[in-house]
Amino acid sequence: MTAWSMLQLSEYFSAITRAGDEPIATRIAVQRATEATDAELGAVICGDVLAASVGLGRSPDPALFTGLRSGVETSPFPGLGDAYVTVHALAGGHDERLVVARSGEPFAAEERQMLQGMAKVLGLALRGLRTLAAEQQLRHEKEREAAARLVLVEALERRELMLETLLRVQRAASQGTPLGELLDSITSGARALLEDGGAALVLHEVDDPAVLTVASLAGAFRHRDDILHAADRAMAAARPVTAGLLAAAPVHIGDRVAGAFVLTKGQCPEVRDAERRDVLAAFSEQASLALTGAHTAAAVHEAHHCSLTRLPNRTLFLRRVEQVLAENTGAALLYLDLDLFKQVNDTLGHAAGDELLRGVAERLRASVRETDMAARFGGDEFAVLLEPIMAEQQAWDIAQRVIDAIGEPFEIAGRVVVTRASVGIAYSGAGRTAERLVENADLAMYRAKKTRPGTCRAYEPRMRTDLLRPAC
Repeated sequence: MTAWSMLQLSEYFSAITRAGDEPIATRIAVQRATEATDAELGAVICGDVLAASVGLGRSPDPALFTGLRSGVETSPFPGLGDAYVTVHALAGGHDERLVVARSGEPFAAEERQMLQGMAKVLGLALRGLRTLAAEQQLRHEKEREAAARLVLVEALERRELMLETLLRVQRAASQGTPLGELLDSITSGARALLEDGGAALVLHEVDDPAVLTVASLAGAFRHRDDILHAADRAMAAARPVTAGLLAAAPVHIGDRVAGAFVLTKGQCPEVRDAERRDVLAAFSEQASLALTGAHTAAAVHEAHHCSLTRLPNRTLFLRRVEQVLAENTGAALLYLDLDLFKQVNDTLGHAAGDELLRGVAERLRASVRETDMAARFGGDEFAVLLEPIMAEQQAWDIAQRVIDAIGEPFEIAGRVVVTRASVGIAYSGAGRTAERLVENADLAMYRAKKTRPGTCRAYEPRMRTDLLRPAC
């Protein structure tokens, strides 16, 4: 789950918990679900009743949605044709579903995970609103005994506390809280709601997926092996299970089962079994969202950064250059190539060459400004986007600072290693693309390396002409 989707969920949770009644809650839920996924249609179905919908006018035919169940991939809709569909059951065990449909492209695993979380929390909110409505009706009729009313009020308070706890966890996730702290807040939040017993999160070991480990624990469990046994049963069944005093539900990273959330039943009579099931469903979902978000963020970072230097790669760099060129704020691009790098690889080995590249990356980061972006293109070639640039001299000054920093000796494997950087400069201008700007800076670097290695040259149009001119 991306940080963007976590923020959407936080806003969504806050909006439906402030809803005054069931129709408002369902309408808000379906609007937020379609907006979050850029979908054209959405609906909340309660049995065969269309509780709320968007995208098909005020009075759509309920049959368009009521026949849709989990597993349906596409369905026809008036004015839209065949659209991709995703269906998610609301928490509570009734035949209630959140249905979202869009044209263009199917829903990604992360989107389905987010919509599943939305459906679960909507179900909890609807159950609370219905209980509150029942309480109001009973109060008006004066048929409820004082003791029963007190139990219901306490249950509603615990449900409200659960929604507040879920919202707090989502806010922490959207603010980039480290995964370990986030998982601990989930288990401790569930434990606090139960008033007794305990909560645990069991995950596959990263290095050995066949091994299960307790990643987070809050409260007391009689035997640690019982936790792992209950988790293993829930993972194998791919659904919530009960094992004696323990209950467990699987947690996911995207569509993959990654572990299980486990609760132990305590001795507090005020916490009913239905409320424990709600806590298990809601907090196992929160654990899945947190794990998916961390997994997705790490994957995105790995896909756009050099694993050796941790600098952005060519793809991410060019994307940023295109954005800056579109903003037309004034920028320059430096293209660097290391001199003598091949000799280091040949004489000291590739491990020493890798250490040199990491050292160059560190000095490069330290030599440019916070607003600039340094990247590694591969081999011993680097690039820097300088933005903003108010005058061409700024680029020359930064380029010289980079050359001086890289020219200082490195200590690698107990030996002193010396290299230098040849740098080309290209400036942004009307009609220039990111690729053309890189090509221009590369040509200027090539000219500097050919005429005087370890120096800087700025791109001139005749450099391209000279390159294309046939040799005599």
